[in-house]
Amino acid sequence: MLNVRMSGLFYAVAAVVLMAVPVQADLVVYHGKVTAPAYIDQGEKGESAGDVRVWHFEGKTGDGATVVMEFIMTTTGVDTAGKGAESRVTTGVFSFGGPVQDQIVIQGVGLYAGADSTFKPNSQLVRAIIGGTGKYKGAKGELISTHKEDDTWEHEFKLD
Repeated sequence: MLNVRMSGLFYAVAAVVLMAVPVQADLVVYHGKVTAPAYIDQGEKGESAGDVRVWHFEGKTGDGATVVMEFIMTTTGVDTAGKGAESRVTTGVFSFGGPVQDQIVIQGVGLYAGADSTFKPNSQLVRAIIGGTGKYKGAKGELISTHKEDDTWEHEFKLD
C-alpha cells in the first residue's frame, strides 16, 4: 500500500514539475547577403538620429520553407559607443507560411559602424522576441542573429 502511494506521489510531483518547465522550441531562418535598404535621411543631412532603413526580403527555414522578412531600423544616436558607432533600434517581422500568416515580431538595439546598413560580418546581435500571430501568438524569447564571414545570415529563435 505504501509503495502504491509513493509511486502515485512520484507521478503527481513529476507532472507538476513538467508543467512548470518551459518548452524550448528552436527555429532557424537563413538568408544570403542583405540587399540595400530603402534609406530615409531624416533630421540633419547625412548620418544622424532619426534616419530610417527599411527592408523586405525572403529567407528559408532549415527544411526549405520560405520566410518573408520585414525590417525597420531607426538610428537613435551617432558616436554613441565611440567615433562612428551608431545606436539603432530595429523592429522586424518574420512571416512563416505566407506574407502575413504566422508571424514572429522582434525588437532591439544594436551598434553599427557609420553608414553600414548591417552589423559587421563574423558577429552576433541578440534581440527580444516581443510577440507573434497565428501559431506564434504570444511568442516570447530571444532571437540571435549571426552575420557570417561569407555575408550570409542565420537567425536562431530561442522561444520560451
